[in-house]
Amino acid sequence: MNQPAHDAPPPTDGPIFRPRRLAHANLFVSDYERAAQFYHDVVGFREVYRQPDNMASFLSNGNTYHDLALTDIRSKYGARGQQPGLWHLAFETESEAELVDDYLRALENKIEFAFVQDHDVAHSVYQHDPDGNLVELYADTTKDWRAERHGIIIKEKPQWIPGVTNVPQTARNYPQDPELDVVADAVFHPRKIAHTALVARNFEAMFRFYTRAVGLAPVLGNEAAPFALLQGHAGTGDLSLHRLQPGLDEGFHHAGFEVWSEDDLERSLQALSARGLQPEFDVGHAARRSVCIRDPDGLRLHFFVNRDWRPETLASIGAAEALKLL
Repeated sequence: MNQPAHDAPPPTDGPIFRPRRLAHANLFVSDYERAAQFYHDVVGFREVYRQPDNMASFLSNGNTYHDLALTDIRSKYGARGQQPGLWHLAFETESEAELVDDYLRALENKIEFAFVQDHDVAHSVYQHDPDGNLVELYADTTKDWRAERHGIIIKEKPQWIPGVTNVPQTARNYPQDPELDVVADAVFHPRKIAHTALVARNFEAMFRFYTRAVGLAPVLGNEAAPFALLQGHAGTGDLSLHRLQPGLDEGFHHAGFEVWSEDDLERSLQALSARGLQPEFDVGHAARRSVCIRDPDGLRLHFFVNRDWRPETLASIGAAEALKLL
C-alpha cells in the first residue's frame, strides 16, 4: 500500500479539507476472528458487522458506524508479506457536500488520491501521506447506519464518482449525541477512539500534509519540533506525529482510546490484573494519565483520561514522554 514519499502542494487559500475528528482506524491483524474477540472482551467494543469475504470485523460502541476495523493480513487487501499494523486512519467531515467540494478543490491543487469509495452509509476519498500511510476522509450518508450495517455483509460496493453519481447531501448525518454502548464485562470501557500516533520518517512533509491537505490544526508543536499534536475542529488531539529517532520504528505507533474517568481506569487495571494481564506502562502527567497494553499481535493500545488539557499544561510534555501520553 505504500507509495513514494511526496509533499502536499500548498493550497491557494488555506487547508483543503476541514475534518471534524478522527473517526476510526482500520488495523491489519493476523487473525481477524481472534482479534474481534480480544477487542470485545478486553478493549470494550462490540462487533456491529462482519465481512467474511473481506476477512474483516467492524466494531463500535455507537459513537459511529465503526471505531475500529480489523482486517486480516490474509485478506485480499493485504499486500504480499503484509504484517499487522495500520491499514488506514479515517477523518469524519461535516457533510457529503463539503467533502465533495473539498475533494474537487484538492484536485485543482494537484493533490493526488488513491481511490474513492461508496460504503453505503458513507462516501470516502483516500490518499497517501508522505510516508505512505493511507488516509481516508469521509462523510456519512445516512443518520441510521445500523439499518444498513449489522450482522454479516457480503456485497459488491457500487461505483461512486464525487459530484457526478448523485447530488451531494448537505445534511450533517454523523451521529450527534449518540447513546454509547458499554460492554459491561470488558476490561476497558472506551468512550471512543480518540487519536492515533505515527512515527514520521518525513516529519516536516507529514506536518505540512496533515495541516494543509487534511486540514488538522496544530495544538502542540510545529515543523521543527520533535513531535506535534494535531486535531480536527471537533476533536481534542486526533493525531500525534513523532519524529523518527534511533530505536523507533516508523509508521503506526499506537491507537488511543478515551475512557470515562480515572475511577473507571482504575477499575480497568484491576480487571486486567484479574485476567493475568499487565499494562506495558501506566504514566501520569498533569495533562493526562495513560495506560498501554498490547493486543494479540503486539499492537499498542493506549487508554487514557484527560486531566488539565490546557495548552500551557500540554506544553510541559517532553519529547521523551510524548509517545506515552499523546
